Formats: sequence, C-alpha cells, structure tokens
Amino acid sequence: MWTVEQAMQRLVEEQELSRAERDNVTRQHEVVREVLIRRLPLSEVFLSGSYSRGTALRPLHDVDVFAVFDADRQPRGQREPDALLGEVRQVFEAEWPGRDSPALQRHSLRIDFSSGISVDIVPAYTRGPGGYLIPQRDSGAWIQTNPKEHQAACAQADQAARGRLNPLIKLVKQWNRARDNSPLRSFHLEAMCYSAFASPPEGTLLERLEALFRHLSERVMQTCRDPAKLGVAVDARMTQGQKEAARNLFQNAIREVRLASQERTSNPEQAHQRLSTLFGPVYRNRGP
Repeated sequence: MWTVEQAMQRLVEEQELSRAERDNVTRQHEVVREVLIRRLPLSEVFLSGSYSRGTALRPLHDVDVFAVFDADRQPRGQREPDALLGEVRQVFEAEWPGRDSPALQRHSLRIDFSSGISVDIVPAYTRGPGGYLIPQRDSGAWIQTNPKEHQAACAQADQAARGRLNPLIKLVKQWNRARDNSPLRSFHLEAMCYSAFASPPEGTLLERLEALFRHLSERVMQTCRDPAKLGVAVDARMTQGQKEAARNLFQNAIREVRLASQERTSNPEQAHQRLSTLFGPVYRNRGP
C-alpha cells in the first residue's frame, strides 16, 4: 500500500494530460482550424479554455477553439448571434456532409471526434477597447469576454504561488467532478482560486489543499468578477442558496482533508478512504 503522500502525488501526476491526448488535441485543432480559415473571413484562431490555461483534467473531454471574425471583411453590423452560430455550423455541414452536424451550445458549436475529445468552436468579434464579443444562443445578446486575459490571470496566479497553484486547481476540480450535488461550474471554481495565494503556499500537499479549500469556502460567498474584468460576474447565475450549498461542500472538504492529514501515519487506511471519497475512483492507494 502506498503512503498517503505517495497516493496524493500519484493523483497529481495522473491529472497531467498524456502525450497521446496532447497529440489528439493538436491534430484535431489543426483540422478544425484549417476548415475555419479556408471557409470563413477570420482574423485569428486560437485555443482557449482550461486546456490553454494548463488546468484541464484527465480524461480530457473537450477543448475550446476561438474563431475571431475579421470585421473589415465581414462586419458584425446588425448580425444576430444565432445567425453567426448558424453560419459556422453550415460551414462544417458542407465540409463534412457525411458526419453529424455540429451541436449548438450556449456560446459555441461542438464537434465530436472518434478520439473521444470534442472541439468547441466559439465564434467571436473583436471588441472595440479590448477583448471579444461572443454570441449567446436564443437571446440576441453578445457577451463580452477575453480568454487571453483569463490565461494571463491564471499564469500570474500560478507564478505567484511558484507553480504550486495549478496542481491544486486540478485537485479541486477533480473533487468537484466527483460531487453529484455540486452547484459549481468549473470556470467559476478556477477563477476563485486565482486569489488564493499571494506567495507560495507552504506545508505538505494536503496542507496546501486544505488552505485552498478554506479560501474557497470564504470566497464563494462573494461576487466573482470575470478575471478579464468584462461582462457579467462569473457567478451571476448562482442563487444565494447555491452559494451556501457550495460553502457547505467546501467546509466538509476542509474537515476531511484535515482529518486525512492527521491520520496519514496513525491510520493510513482511514485516510485513504477519506481521500477516495473526496476524489472518486481516480484516487488509488496502490499501484496496478
């Protein structure tokens, strides 16, 4: 049986994407990018989302591709958001007539690949003073965002923590994935983590994780602004009741991590059981 420290370190290592997953992302991104550039008047196409920030979990389910239209060649004018999503969808229906049509989502279109990894295409226009406007389906609204600023905010926070934040973000996101009753969206959870450490966190991995959960239990009750300082708050759709439920989940996680830390030498089997409950079946206390 592994020690608790060995099992936790193994869990951190196994959250890193494999070479095969990264190769699949590169291959699929290049295929999608080539179609987008050839068929649409775009000014730039780039990867966004958790994959670009280095906080994506295994198994990787999807990656985001930002497709920015060239306003000189195709002005936004009075274009409806649904029309832009429909235009991108038609491009791939024409390009790959034998495949299922891309699935329409709230702000994007999803293309499924046989690798099991999907590509979410987010069409966008450059926003005047900075950032981008993306469509919101069925609402007629354009949403302000800036994934490049999100990436910069994540990198800055991880740098302040001397590279110790991103592994903790992945652990917290895995904890959230294992919760059937969590009201927390992945990006909201991640954005709250950026303000956790002004300096490198000290202590064992479990002690650092407990400190992050403690920060989150307080932070979730406050408004979480978009890290790019654009548009609506990240938690705008959360009710007060959902925030309180999330705080309760965080407080329970604090208690369980603290107990596992205390039991890691005196009662390692119990510590392993607590951590297995926190993280789900990806947590293992022994090798194959």
